[in-house]
Amino acid sequence: MILTAKWILPITSEPIEDGAVRVLDGKIVALGKKVALTQSYLEEERLDFGQAVILPGFVDAHTHLEFSIFRGICDDLPFSHWKLQLTKKSNSLSWNDWKISAELGVLEAIQSGITCIADITATGASLEAAKKGGLRGIIFVEVSEMNHLKVGEVLSEAKEKVAQWRDKTKNTNLKIGISPYSVYNACPQLFQKVSEYACKEKLLLGLHLAGSKDEYNFVKYGSGPLANEYRELKGWQNLLWQPLGVSPVKYLENWDVFEAEVLAVHCIQVNDYDIDVLKRYGVSIAHCPKCSAKLGMGVAPLSKFLKRGLNIGIGTDSPASNNTMDFFDEMRVGLLLQRGIAQDVNELSAKKFVELATLGGAKALRLEREIGSLEEGKKADLIAVDLSHSHQVPAMEPYSALVYTANQENILLTMVGGKILYLNGEYKTIDAKEVLELSEPIRRKLR
Repeated sequence: MILTAKWILPITSEPIEDGAVRVLDGKIVALGKKVALTQSYLEEERLDFGQAVILPGFVDAHTHLEFSIFRGICDDLPFSHWKLQLTKKSNSLSWNDWKISAELGVLEAIQSGITCIADITATGASLEAAKKGGLRGIIFVEVSEMNHLKVGEVLSEAKEKVAQWRDKTKNTNLKIGISPYSVYNACPQLFQKVSEYACKEKLLLGLHLAGSKDEYNFVKYGSGPLANEYRELKGWQNLLWQPLGVSPVKYLENWDVFEAEVLAVHCIQVNDYDIDVLKRYGVSIAHCPKCSAKLGMGVAPLSKFLKRGLNIGIGTDSPASNNTMDFFDEMRVGLLLQRGIAQDVNELSAKKFVELATLGGAKALRLEREIGSLEEGKKADLIAVDLSHSHQVPAMEPYSALVYTANQENILLTMVGGKILYLNGEYKTIDAKEVLELSEPIRRKLR
């Protein structure tokens, strides 16, 4: 199959104007000028997207597909109160509700040009939905418990779940990871044991870290909503929590958590020492700019991370906190927030954010040998983005056009491993009408 467009963005090399990509057996086998490539393979099927950009699919370095049904349900709340409401309302959902919610998330991911996800799930619904939709990614088994006396039991259950989920991912594009969810959801002994297990099994370990000021205060001072209302809601109010007097990053370092390969989500409430720790252990970061701003968590020091050479990907953190999984919006808001705070336009560019959304995410998930750029031999995970609308013409510079003018409605093609998941408004792997119809009763239940 030959895919052609006005622009090809390989990411690791210069843009190709009037270019083409050849896909064979699920991999990219050639890139070049449209005329030369099409003439070399005259009999091959061709898809011409015209005034568009073909680039690697977006890598959503952090999301929760199963929470998609909560879009708009817990809006305009600070982080801790949002978390409380989300936890309370989650109790009303059945397994089938979670499944439909995750499929709703897959629909939006595919239409947003997301081809790879890093998803933390307690129910496993995200695994089933991602598998059905044909996405690539890492599905993290969520582990949570603040009672140190239950660590053995919880870890045993997690190991069993990892084994079961690994069986389900055979012959798919998915891998399994493990996630001690956060410092306010897992006791230190559980963090340590999960890290040891992740090292032994060579699992990527995902966790939420240093996101909100409330989380920071919980660890350092033992105060705030996460130390009181949230613990009571979870039934942990009678468990002793000793304020540690250190940052969340230092706390996890003390318990050897970073000995595993770690993907840390947010990392907003960090200082220079914390960044040194993250760099020393090779921790990757999932940067979620829209979610963090919407919940009043703050803005991560992205420039500092990049200067220290940390692997950074971009995450949506699901419609429950973000309202959309629009990756163009994520890049745009992320870039503008950084520039506004720095009062400087020179440090970060549109090109850099497209790199973070593709190859950066692949590196954060340790998948850069397979995906993240358009190169011969890599998996054919790619998207085509329409740039022909009045608000985009003339699109003289493809990186700028993508970040400053495009949105998820401009996606023409989403392909994973050479398989088309979405083409010109039509889903190929999942019944969008059915999912949307089944979602509405769940929405009414949550209201």
